[in-house]
Amino acid sequence: MYLLIAVINNEDLFDDLITGWLDIGITGATVIESTDSLQLISQHIPIFAGFQTLGGLRHNKTLFTAIEDRETLDQAVAYLETLCQDTGKPHQGVYFVAPLTSFGRLGRPVNTEQRQHHMEKKLGI
Repeated sequence: MYLLIAVINNEDLFDDLITGWLDIGITGATVIESTDSLQLISQHIPIFAGFQTLGGLRHNKTLFTAIEDRETLDQAVAYLETLCQDTGKPHQGVYFVAPLTSFGRLGRPVNTEQRQHHMEKKLGI
């Protein structure tokens, strides 16, 4: 198992990334709003206020997900890299992968059909 973490600087990519990962079979990504450290210090420490002129977004999306097999991981990373390359812009974000030594689901067990129904309910399908 693997832990894939991606920090996306371009919020315009977010919807395509999530739907692309859903198509690959990644249904359990967690998303956190995050802020670039340069943006943070430019807002709170006056001496660094000039960093605001560097541009960029104030908020990033940090996604992390546990992926069970190498094939799905490779597909997820390839999709992420292609999506960011297709913008034609630099600095679209970063990603990294770490091995997971342990993984478990919390709560009572559910079968595949129940999990699918739960996902469809969340998506409003």
